[in-house]
This record gives sequence, C-alpha cells and structure tokens, in this order.
Amino acid sequence: MELWFLLAVVVAMLWGSAGIFAKYSTPHLGVARVALLIASVEAVMYTAAFLFWREDVSISLEDGMLAAGSCITGVLGYLCFFESIMKGQVAIAGTISAAYPALTVIGALVLLSENLTTMQAVGVVVIIGGVVALSYERNPSAAHAIDKRSLFFAILAFILWGLWSLTSKMAIDKVGPGNIFGFYIISSLTAPVAYAWLRRVRPIDSIKAKPRPSAWAFGAVGLALNVIGAWAFSFALETGSASLVVPISSAYPLVTIVLAVMLLREKIDLVHMTALAGVVAGLVLLGVTV
Repeated sequence: MELWFLLAVVVAMLWGSAGIFAKYSTPHLGVARVALLIASVEAVMYTAAFLFWREDVSISLEDGMLAAGSCITGVLGYLCFFESIMKGQVAIAGTISAAYPALTVIGALVLLSENLTTMQAVGVVVIIGGVVALSYERNPSAAHAIDKRSLFFAILAFILWGLWSLTSKMAIDKVGPGNIFGFYIISSLTAPVAYAWLRRVRPIDSIKAKPRPSAWAFGAVGLALNVIGAWAFSFALETGSASLVVPISSAYPLVTIVLAVMLLREKIDLVHMTALAGVVAGLVLLGVTV
C-alpha cells in the first residue's frame, strides 16, 4: 500500500476527529478560551514546523502582507467554526464550513483565470446545493435543526475559509510552502488573542467560570490533531498526486458526521443526511480534477 494513500486517509481521520474534540470542549470553554488555546497550542506547533521546513527565500513586503493576511483569514474562519458549534450540531455546522473549496474554485475561475472542468462544475453545484439544503429548516424546533446563530457563523467560516484557501495558494507560490508556517505563527498569536479580548465583551451565560480540566484537554487535543493533519497532508502531497490525495482527504466531513452520530448522539433527518452526502461527494469531485 502506497505511503501517500495511508497519509491521505490519516488526514481525513485527523481532521474529521478534530471536529468531535472541538464539540466536546467548545461549549464548556467558550470561544474566548479556545482562542487562547489556539495561541498556545498551534503557535508552538507551527513554530516547530517552520524551524524544520523553512526555506531560504527572499520575501518582499507585498508578498509577506499577502501571506500574513491569508493566514489571519484562515484563523478567523477557524474561530467562526468554533462559534458555529457552540450550540449547533458539528455534523451540520462543520460540513457547511468544510464546503469552502467550492468558493475557492469559483474564486480561482474569476480572479486567476483558471479553467473549470465539467467535474468541478458538477462538484460546485452539488456543494452549493447541499449547503443551501443544510441551511434550510422547515421546523426550527426540531432536534436536528441548526439555530440561526450557528448557521450564521458556519456560513461565515465557509466564506472566510474559501478566501483563505484561494489566497493561501497565491501566498505559498510567493513565499514557499515551508515559510508559510512562519506566517501561521504570527496569525496564531495575534488573531486569536485579539478575538478572545473582543469575545469576552459578550460571554454566553452557560459557560462555566472554571471549566473542567478535561474540557481544556479535549480542546488542546482537537487543535493538535488539526495541525498534525496539516503536516500529514503536506507529506501526502509530496509523495503522491494531488488528484488522488485531495479527494481522499477532502472526505473528512464524513468522519465527523459518523462520529457525531455515534458519540454525540446528534440527530440528522433524511433531508440533511442527503445534503451532507451531497457536500462530501461534491468535495471529492472537486479533488479528482485538481
């Protein structure tokens, strides 16, 4: 069995599992505390990655600003994802936010003049249709319904991650794949701390003043899994074809959905299940033609 295939499967498992750990911890910690965890956990891990993979490349001020802006946008999208799962189901909110590659493809078509294949076009349509179906709920009081606040932040994460993915591709071409980790150090230390300070202005009443140590542990593990998944993804792309690695790793929402139903006992009706399957299928279609 090829190494790239094993790594791609590991990526899907890690990113899919990270959402479950996030759901276990975020409602108890609150997003302000999660933001501080990002600053402490991810900044350290990205520092290690930068020291190991950094490249001797001359970086202009313009390129540095592009890379920093892209990384900050990605972190803000991550924070919006945490906001969306405070009360919303991670199976639904997480899948909506994970559908961002559709926006990336559209942005690349409009801004970078990249070609859109038939398979990609089908994938974009299926993903957008799935997101719309997940956003619509005939009975807001149903157990599987997602409230408006969670939906707002899930869609905001969807938009921010789409912008991040597009600009990240542009930034990596300018500064190099190893040096981009240095800019993630900056974004992991600045954006979450600023967000934590602003977020404390309106805390949610249900959050405990002193969360259990297990909540902190689950939160840290979820963040670590996310970063390790990013490392594994880089190695998978290095040893295998993107046209094979991307569709396998892009199926990670399927892992989140299965675990959310099994472990968190989240309720999903037939309409939402069909929409979730459509989004995952659309992500795979986009990856097949990357």
